[in-house]
Amino acid sequence: MWLAVDIDVDVGSITVGTSRTGEAPLAVPAPRAPSGPGLPKVKERLTLGGNMSRPPLKVIAGLAALGLIAAACSSGSSSSSGTGSSNAATGTPIEVGQILPMTGANLALPESANSLVASIAALNKAGGVNGHPLHLNQCDSMGDANTEVSCAQTMVNDHVVATLEDSTFFNPAQVNTILSGAGIARIGITMNDISDYGNLDNFDFTGGGVFVLVGMVENLVHKGDKKISMVLPDAGPSAQAHILLDPIAASLGAKIVNYVLVSSASGDYSQYVAQAQENGAQGMALALANAQLVQVAQAVNQLNPPIDITTGIAGFSLNQLKTLGAFGTKTSYVWWVPGIDDIKNFPGLAQPIADLKANMKNFSVQSATSTSLSSWLAVHAFAEVMKAQSGVPTAATVLAAFKAATNIPMNGIISPWSPGVYQSAGTYSSLFKNVSNPYMYRIAYNGTGTQTSPSQTFDTFAGLPGTTGTTSTASG
Repeated sequence: MWLAVDIDVDVGSITVGTSRTGEAPLAVPAPRAPSGPGLPKVKERLTLGGNMSRPPLKVIAGLAALGLIAAACSSGSSSSSGTGSSNAATGTPIEVGQILPMTGANLALPESANSLVASIAALNKAGGVNGHPLHLNQCDSMGDANTEVSCAQTMVNDHVVATLEDSTFFNPAQVNTILSGAGIARIGITMNDISDYGNLDNFDFTGGGVFVLVGMVENLVHKGDKKISMVLPDAGPSAQAHILLDPIAASLGAKIVNYVLVSSASGDYSQYVAQAQENGAQGMALALANAQLVQVAQAVNQLNPPIDITTGIAGFSLNQLKTLGAFGTKTSYVWWVPGIDDIKNFPGLAQPIADLKANMKNFSVQSATSTSLSSWLAVHAFAEVMKAQSGVPTAATVLAAFKAATNIPMNGIISPWSPGVYQSAGTYSSLFKNVSNPYMYRIAYNGTGTQTSPSQTFDTFAGLPGTTGTTSTASG
């Protein structure tokens, strides 16, 4: 799902968005519209105010309307099951929370909710955190902006010490203000909005939603593609995506030659595949929700275009990948965690799989997505950090511990994580302040299972203007 984000941020000495009070705004023309059939003209006007001693960073301006894909929109399984354990934690409970749309007409993430319940159940059966069980306070935002705010206030009123695996897409700025004001750390949050990236009390072990788009571009460049098509939902934010992606592609020696916008009302998806091949495109990145992606996959299978394809894998289970036919094996996937079934290359996956099987009704590796891994990793990280602390954790001790933590072992699923050690985003550092792990995996699907090379992680920040990173590193 594509979600709009409105921001008002400082970029060095430049303000992008609404002008500051008391300053005369300087109206500038809207950035150029992406080229390609069927694309709307960009009519927005942006205002710049403040000290103009630095050149305008126009590549940032489109973030005022940039969205992201909530890729993990699977149906999920029923919640926890299983029996008790002789090692079960019996101490004073530790109150933790989660805010996300478990239900909702626009977006529902039941798998995130159910897998967090199961992961906490497994931890509690194994002794909790120093003998203290975690008690989960879940709040269903139902995809509603006002409810997200109410959920955040509930977390404060109920004195949660942290939230785990949060997803607040509809009113992120207010949620961040409330939780940060109460000193509540958000561990494993899915960062999407600029307010998420600016809150230093948020600890995401991924690069967040914006850098899924960046990772797709970098993956195609890695395959040798110099001319790239971006395939996006036909929504307002898509018209601004080029402002972020064009300079990144250029810094990698590539060019985005087509921006193809896909209508949810379309009955003919072959037209989009045809558009993606125009202007000599060698690869296409599909930043679409699953329903549209399946339709594009069917068109690709019919047309068999001579073009590389990449997309995020998080929204697909193995069962779903099997239904995609040749598209499934032709496509190169990216995500922040490896394929959930690739125990051969990642033996550490065996533990979350076992925990989820034991505590989540109807769970199977074939039907699960990477979303379940993210929930388990959030619980795992909390336990790893807080087991070194004495007494019952409080919001203050959790926040301090995560800011100080380094090299948290993540069961070999991702590299050891230092949540308070932030990576430089180069020119964009004033926007993306708190990304501590910008590394993604390249993932292949062979028709029966996924394969992820531990040595094939890549830095999604490497292509940002002003950075000097490399696009590949070893995962420890």
